[in-house]
Amino acid sequence: MKYLAIDIGGTYTKYAVMDEDCHFFYKDKVPTRQESLEDFIEMLTNIYEQNKTDIQGIALSTAGMIDSETGFMYNGGSIFCISNINIVEILENCCRVPVTVENDAKCAALAEVWKGCLSDCNNAIAVICGTAVGGAVICNRKVVRGKHFMAGEFSYILTDGRDAFNQDKILAESGGVPALLHMVSGKKGIPVAELDGEKVFSMANCGDEETLWCIRSFANCLAVQITNCQFIFDPERIAIGGGISAQPLFLQIMREELKKLNGVYPHAVPIPEVTSCEFFNDSNLIGALYVHLKAKEEKINMDKVKEFMNLLKNRREGQYLKELFIG
Repeated sequence: MKYLAIDIGGTYTKYAVMDEDCHFFYKDKVPTRQESLEDFIEMLTNIYEQNKTDIQGIALSTAGMIDSETGFMYNGGSIFCISNINIVEILENCCRVPVTVENDAKCAALAEVWKGCLSDCNNAIAVICGTAVGGAVICNRKVVRGKHFMAGEFSYILTDGRDAFNQDKILAESGGVPALLHMVSGKKGIPVAELDGEKVFSMANCGDEETLWCIRSFANCLAVQITNCQFIFDPERIAIGGGISAQPLFLQIMREELKKLNGVYPHAVPIPEVTSCEFFNDSNLIGALYVHLKAKEEKINMDKVKEFMNLLKNRREGQYLKELFIG
């Protein structure tokens, strides 16, 4: 069977036709249309219409606060036209196939749980470093959502409570990749527009001491929060995702900073075990498919339970009628 996985980003919407074994038949992307809800839905339905042959369902990954069980989106992150809507109901009415939706960072984490670096873990955390800091807490191989669907939304963590009205005090500002680019820009006098993650790490790998200092400072900021997560949840492993996680130097420096922080404790405590996510740009698509397949499996199981309960009910009613009329 084939499924259409769609990863909605602020600039581009990526999509892929995939099967249950995670084989990619086709991948492409289109600019994300977000001028209005109508434009947004038209974009998604056009993607479906162009790829609908043999498609058994649509698996969505997107930013925002999402109740994935009902399909209701409280907000869409930076995509404001999809706040307070049930995206599953809308798309199922348009496309007439089953639809699921999940937060993009949680999709990235579930991709690792399914087939990646967390596949041997029951309890884990994923920290996804992009424009901001997404993530997920995994307990018994399932996403912890929380009462308000905010569990794992690390961007909202306060890093300094002395000026709560300053948004620089949240982890989204200090732990997202733009923070690293601004740090390097300030140190090297290079315009931010001329920097990206690859260029920064190329400079560091060539031995630029100022750039290395910036990366270490940035890693320390994240290491503090990863250490806090270790003692709040005590996971088996913490996976770091996003483009930055593909840099071996970053993982090396992160481990060094975690070891330094561990030295402040007066007795032996665990150092968080960190690793890089494996799927990078495909992680959200893979995780969205996993969510869809799990939902399909649960529906099949529920249908079997209902069928069994109806069978028992009919048997009881049949036995009652038999006793009533035959004695």
